[in-house]
Amino acid sequence: MKKSLILAALFSCIPIFAKEITVCVGAGEHWKAKSEPQFAIWLEDEKGNFVKTLYVTKKASKKSFIFSPKEGRPESLPIWYNALKKVNGQPTMDDFIEKNFVDAVTSATPKGGVIFKAEIENKAYFINAEFNTSFDYNDFYTKKNSGVNGQPSVLYCAKIPADFGSSDGEILLSLSGTGSVDGSDGFLHPDTSNLTTAKKIVQAVIVK
Repeated sequence: MKKSLILAALFSCIPIFAKEITVCVGAGEHWKAKSEPQFAIWLEDEKGNFVKTLYVTKKASKKSFIFSPKEGRPESLPIWYNALKKVNGQPTMDDFIEKNFVDAVTSATPKGGVIFKAEIENKAYFINAEFNTSFDYNDFYTKKNSGVNGQPSVLYCAKIPADFGSSDGEILLSLSGTGSVDGSDGFLHPDTSNLTTAKKIVQAVIVK
């Protein structure tokens, strides 16, 4: 009897994932034109609260950028980094990896885009995908005003409805804005009018 109660209690603590989604990131013309892009894909609830990271490139997760300060390059993926800070305060390196990447796919930047699967619950989510390429300068974002970043990170997002299923086709993420060019904040900046090659890092981000 005691064993049955213990097992029941254990299983009641295990989250039941109701469905599997496939996320497809198609490489664009500017995927590796100057340097490999860094990117993170994560879920938020309907109130905008961080839920979990689904995918992140290795350099971004370990903050292991060449010739970067100890804190890494916050301007590379400022929206994602700040989403994590809202959950964990100012995380240490160990906390950063242990608490946020247990369920995430982490790898070096793939050469031709990436396709991966993730399990989610039957809830409505917002899915966000942030991309950035270093030294991505143009006439507006120059070496003088944008440091090593050049053009800021770009954010694509979409809503996954709670009843999204296998018969619902595809959800295409839309370009929603940029991150802070210097990493000073984690806000979404909606003006994309001065972007050029940054809009061509990815061809499309799709959820199936």
